Amino acid sequence: WHPAVLRTIEIVGKNAQGKPLGVCGEAAADPLLAAVLIGLGVNSLSMASNSIAEVKSFIANQDLGKCQNVAKEILKTKNAIEAKELAVKLYN
Repeated sequence: WHPAVLRTIEIVGKNAQGKPLGVCGEAAADPLLAAVLIGLGVNSLSMASNSIAEVKSFIANQDLGKCQNVAKEILKTKNAIEAKELAVKLYN
């Protein structure tokens, strides 16, 4: 959730030029963070099988434009706590 890490992912996403950009592990398993990652250009998420249904369900109810807009707002935050709190607010 740290904005500096998310900004790095955004830079990679902008420069991936259609190439696969994946995130795996606990970050991909968090439905809110998965949506933010998609908004930053991530196009592949890998997680433990017990997380797939929840993430899939959440992502299925979002559109790419919203994910991108939320991601832009998250990048303006100062720390991980503020970023996650804003995501909760914007997705609820």
